[in-house]
Amino acid sequence: MRVLLAGPDFEENLSIRYLASSLEAKQHEASLAVFNSANDVEAVAELAGEAEIVGLSVCFQSRAQEFLTLARRIKQLYPEKLIVAGGHYASCAAEPLLEHHPELDIISIHESEQTLLEIVAAATNLKEELPKITGIAYREDGQVRFTPKRRTLDDLDTLPFPVRHGRIHTIAGVPTSFLMGSRGCYENCAYCCITTLHNLAPGKKFRQRSVELIADEMAELYRERGTRQFVFHDDNFLVPAVAHNQARIEGFDKAFKSRGMDDMALLIKCRPADANREVLGRLKEMGLVRIFMGIESATEMGLLTLDRHQTVGQSTRALEICAELDISAQFTIMTFNPDANWNTLQADLAFMRRFAGNPLNFCRAEIYAGTPLEKRMIALGRARGDYRAREYSMYDPVADLACTISLELFYDRCWGTGSLMQNTIGLDHMIAVRKRFHGRDELCERGHAWVRAVNLDTLDLLEEVIELSAAGLGKMDATGLRKIMALREREQRARQQFLREGLPIKMELDEFQLAGRTMSTGSSPRSRLGRQIAAAVLAIGVQAALPSGAATAEPTPAPMQQAAGSQQQCCTLGGTVVDATKAAIPDVEITVTNVATNRIVTLKTDETGQFATKDLTAGKYDMVFKANGFMNVELKAVEVNAGEPRRLNIRMELANWGGCCEYAAPPMIAPEVSLPDTIPKSGYSFKTKPFTYIVGEADDHGTLRGIAKLVYGDQKMWIRIFEVNPDAVVDPNALPSGTSLTIPQLRQREPKLETKVLPPYPADAAAKNIHGEVAMDVRLNDDGTVREVRVIEGNPLLNTAAIDAVKQWKYRPLTVDGKLVNRMVVVISFEKNGKVQ
Repeated sequence: MRVLLAGPDFEENLSIRYLASSLEAKQHEASLAVFNSANDVEAVAELAGEAEIVGLSVCFQSRAQEFLTLARRIKQLYPEKLIVAGGHYASCAAEPLLEHHPELDIISIHESEQTLLEIVAAATNLKEELPKITGIAYREDGQVRFTPKRRTLDDLDTLPFPVRHGRIHTIAGVPTSFLMGSRGCYENCAYCCITTLHNLAPGKKFRQRSVELIADEMAELYRERGTRQFVFHDDNFLVPAVAHNQARIEGFDKAFKSRGMDDMALLIKCRPADANREVLGRLKEMGLVRIFMGIESATEMGLLTLDRHQTVGQSTRALEICAELDISAQFTIMTFNPDANWNTLQADLAFMRRFAGNPLNFCRAEIYAGTPLEKRMIALGRARGDYRAREYSMYDPVADLACTISLELFYDRCWGTGSLMQNTIGLDHMIAVRKRFHGRDELCERGHAWVRAVNLDTLDLLEEVIELSAAGLGKMDATGLRKIMALREREQRARQQFLREGLPIKMELDEFQLAGRTMSTGSSPRSRLGRQIAAAVLAIGVQAALPSGAATAEPTPAPMQQAAGSQQQCCTLGGTVVDATKAAIPDVEITVTNVATNRIVTLKTDETGQFATKDLTAGKYDMVFKANGFMNVELKAVEVNAGEPRRLNIRMELANWGGCCEYAAPPMIAPEVSLPDTIPKSGYSFKTKPFTYIVGEADDHGTLRGIAKLVYGDQKMWIRIFEVNPDAVVDPNALPSGTSLTIPQLRQREPKLETKVLPPYPADAAAKNIHGEVAMDVRLNDDGTVREVRVIEGNPLLNTAAIDAVKQWKYRPLTVDGKLVNRMVVVISFEKNGKVQ
């Protein structure tokens, strides 16, 4: 049977790779589909047509909406397709997910290798066989049913190695593979969805694979894929038993040597209490370059709230040991937790300052589905929201206000995709890899200095937020709001400056190549992952406004290659590519594809960021912009016409720079939360505008109004979004999932209307009591007269009158940033009382 397994693949999704190997061992066909963002919905849904069962790896609650959008799209295309969801979030929220989302058929709870095999075997007779399968939830007669819990697999050595089809990941030029040496966790932290997951199944909560079998898998990767860095995703690579750890490490060393493996880099996770100096020193000799250290809080109160069984002294000592051994030690502090107060905020801040040279971040403790912390907050009446997302307020007003301010101020710096702190953490990992294989040099020192500078600037801003919150005793007045606005502007300027300074360092680190490096792709004819490689890169870019009309300047054409063709070629397409600071980006690779013929033009921007091609056939073109260190930008159906040069102004956002990171949790926003007017009402309101939004990544209903509600808190502002995305929107009430849209600043400069004619109320519409709005896409000539009017939405009985009136309008020409504003949206309202405005 053919099974498609979809999930993120930024760091080799071991969950679906283990599922695939288990299916293949039983002669089923398992295909892997990369689903890294909502932008991948259509590609994955198309692949689903070739499979009989689709499995979705819904691990992260923050991405659940994207997976539900994907499931709905698959059901739209293939209503009879069986969709099985699994992973941390799906397991912990199985009942409400099945109750509210008919697009999901079955949820496999906890580990699913054997469970999925049994579902596949039962596919031809589900009604009779499903109740016999343990460890699942499903829907029957409108009710959610749970079968008996499935016991954990105690002997992990019985599992086949995960499949390794697809691209080979590299970090600082070093081929990297990801491993699981164990499953589960020996602790029970209150906030952790991982321990919550493992408590759902009877049996051992923590299991380790044998050293010999792990070494066999590593040796295979070492030989066949050229792997020289191994990243262990175990939550507990080390355990609270020094003798056990030492014996296991010596076993690894012996196994590596016997298999001819040397000159490797290792990365692990561990708890501070397990960071024994002798153990870490021995691992350092074997190639340990980095540890994700589970610090979480720098106060005893915070540790108690989070149910972390460790001390602040242990955390301090663990980081000091890593510094002595020159091991990169990353950590995150959950500064904002339910019991945070001014004293704990100050203590956390002081701790982070002490270790500002480490890759670090801070966040709010999120209350994930099913966790003890969520149950506690619900029982106390402090949680708001539902199974999709919950949030809470803190008892201490100073901490609560500081958290509220921080969620907005630091979103793009600390938690958003490709944020400054994520890139800082990733770059630090690249430095650690370079030191291992190249030695510590001037580039490493520059990188370390940059990391420290970013951290200190972030902590300075956090300190100001805390002081501002304390000054008003947790209350905000007009003066405080003005200070927040000033902080926001300063943060944005500093963030962009740091990213500009860090990108050259990142690019230099990328240039490193291992001597004599050879790699095999390890591709398999049975896997379709190769077809999804392009989607493995986070392809979220910013699509700028696309002004029409004559170009103000004709750029020098960049070198290009074009497929041969016999059609008449007469159209010009050009423009400029800049970053968020409006600095030109040279050497951007641009692919221009004719939608009708699939003929391709490739070109690059010159040193001024400009590009041009003069020999296109009239029609519509898909465009992709790619540059090292930046997110891809994809434009669909860009129209070019004869005699009408088309200019595009493209802004590219810096991408996630790579490295293997444990990112700080992005803040979850409870649906329909009522907050004061001075506080943003959705997670997207936190983001500094402009930014890119991918249709379907949140509960946007697939409409511009739904998106406007998310990002502005006012669905009427859909017009602003349309104005900067006119060529990406065909129907504002039916947006395809995965469409990239620019979310602009709310206030935009527009030409002043000098001549205005209102339409008469059409007699036919009045007779039938028809009223409503007509929204029109209006294009202007250079002198401000109306050149073209196109109805975006409106009633046919009202449209003609609105168009005829607007064609008589005249605007005062307006130039913004050297370009004429010659496209906007006009809305005329025909009201019930017969008035027109």
